[in-house]
Amino acid sequence: MPGNVKKWIWNIISSNLPACHELEALRKILLINSIALLGCLFIFILAIVAFFQDDYLLAVTNIVILTILCWLFVYLRVSKRYDFVGIMGSGTMFLFYSFLIAYGGVSKTAYMWCFTYPLIATYLLGSKFGSIMSVLLLAFSGVVFFIGSRVSFIANYDSHLIVRFIPTYCVIFLFSIIVEKVRTIFQNRLTESNNELAKQHKEKDELIYELQESMLEIKKLQGIIPMCAKCKKIRDDQGYWEQVEKYVQDRSDAQFSHGICPECAKELYPGYSR
Repeated sequence: MPGNVKKWIWNIISSNLPACHELEALRKILLINSIALLGCLFIFILAIVAFFQDDYLLAVTNIVILTILCWLFVYLRVSKRYDFVGIMGSGTMFLFYSFLIAYGGVSKTAYMWCFTYPLIATYLLGSKFGSIMSVLLLAFSGVVFFIGSRVSFIANYDSHLIVRFIPTYCVIFLFSIIVEKVRTIFQNRLTESNNELAKQHKEKDELIYELQESMLEIKKLQGIIPMCAKCKKIRDDQGYWEQVEKYVQDRSDAQFSHGICPECAKELYPGYSR
């Protein structure tokens, strides 16, 4: 029973991908589904709370975001387009958090959700685009803090909260960037190691193939070799007669140089031999 539960949970958060799937794709899909599921749970609870508190604008906004997250979850499971879903999810949460910090929410506490955005953006979009989106949200927050006391429908925050919000957000943002950078470095080193191992494995296979070919050539020179008793030609496997030199050279790395042995020298050149 526990094993079936684990398989069921893995099936949900991995969009039915096997554990041996491409590491980066699996990482992105696990992150997106985890964020989507947790976001749906908390947003659903907060939507109910906002409804009972007669805050219908916040309740409707939560329901809209909940619907988008559910759609992204289903779309990812069907299409496996994690890059597109990551961009859409990050953009949706950017708009949602921008609304929360401008609206204020219950007792002007909705801004606290903005602290999670650097983690979401950098993990889903990478350090470069995640940084851009995180800085944009911080800049928008600064605009809200600046005009909050001048515009009636925008939340007006206390100065003590503002001076604490900005450094806290920056610390979380920097932490997110560092973690993502370290992860990228280790992933690149792991990829390089895998490529090196694959190269060594290929070279090993090529060496084994060459050794096997050499063994086959050696075997061709073993056993009984048919040779003409007069001209000393050798019959190959196809029935053709070849000179000894050609037969051996075709089946090994041996090369021949010609000379005359003492017996033949006496026979051919009796006047010059000793």
